[in-house]
Amino acid sequence: MASKAFIKGFRHELANRAFAFLAIERMAERFAGHEHGLFWKSYLDLEVFNGPRYAHAARRWGLGTAPGLFTRLKALAVSSLPARLHGPLLRFIYRETLKYLQWLKKLRRQGPANARGFLEYMVEQEEVQLEMMRLALAGRYTEIAGCADDFFLKYGSSVRFFDGGAADRPG
Repeated sequence: MASKAFIKGFRHELANRAFAFLAIERMAERFAGHEHGLFWKSYLDLEVFNGPRYAHAARRWGLGTAPGLFTRLKALAVSSLPARLHGPLLRFIYRETLKYLQWLKKLRRQGPANARGFLEYMVEQEEVQLEMMRLALAGRYTEIAGCADDFFLKYGSSVRFFDGGAADRPG
């Protein structure tokens, strides 16, 4: 059974995923055809991949995944920054994501014991985001898709996210 503290934290993580999807979808469109676009496209692919897995977990814990108005506005504002601010924006996002990863690790420890698989996935997908950002900040754009692809291969088939049954098939 999920605790109230965990549910509150996971609700925050769901809002974060919704924000990321909305902002990154727009960034991928804006930077298509530019070397930065390789990063944003791979990041969008990760968020699309996350979608059904997070929706599955949210349903399991009685939560919705629809973004609220504040989340939508924040995503629009961030994804509307001028292109010349791409570098500073990415450095800021990287620093904030490092902090957020530590918070997610604490949330993982609060999670239900029967959800170990999903909770590991939740933290690992954040680590993949950080690795893709690190590669982008280093200008190693051609390596980013491979980083995401390795993650997709690991979690692409049926994976047991929750104990007590057959492998979960999110979606």
